[in-house]
Amino acid sequence: MRKTLVVIDMQNDFITGPLGNPECQAIVDGLVAYVKQWEDNGDDVIFTKDTHESNYLDTQEGKRLPVEHCIKGSEGWGIIPQLKPYVHKVVCKGTFGSLDLPNYLVGSDYIELIGVCTDICVISNAMILKAALPDATVAVNSKYCAGVTPESHSNALNAMKSCQIDIL
Repeated sequence: MRKTLVVIDMQNDFITGPLGNPECQAIVDGLVAYVKQWEDNGDDVIFTKDTHESNYLDTQEGKRLPVEHCIKGSEGWGIIPQLKPYVHKVVCKGTFGSLDLPNYLVGSDYIELIGVCTDICVISNAMILKAALPDATVAVNSKYCAGVTPESHSNALNAMKSCQIDIL
């Protein structure tokens, strides 16, 4: 069975930067250990990176979330230092969900997502993967996810569960 762990947007701007919050910071140590466990088992690990250009504030997303973040090439765009040893495959995405991500996961029987933010990018990618790869098991490990708020994190988990995404 081919298993793949997808680590969503564990970038500086979401952990210690302008969009960071205590919930996101609280998952870091456990998440890093979990990624190491997957790599030690020889399973695939893929990272996504929220990626914006310098005109971010002029985009639709930027007008609705007017906080510059994850500008390509900036320090905030980088994966947090604790995870850098495990970054071998990266999918950059210009918006919440990646339509390219399923192409990297064809042939995976089990896909597990972790990362931030549960209520925006994790849910978007989980829904895309479930639609694109309906015969794969898609799971979200809630222990290693964090949302904008605890309430929005919980709401997103419930929505994904309703769509036959396993919540661990």
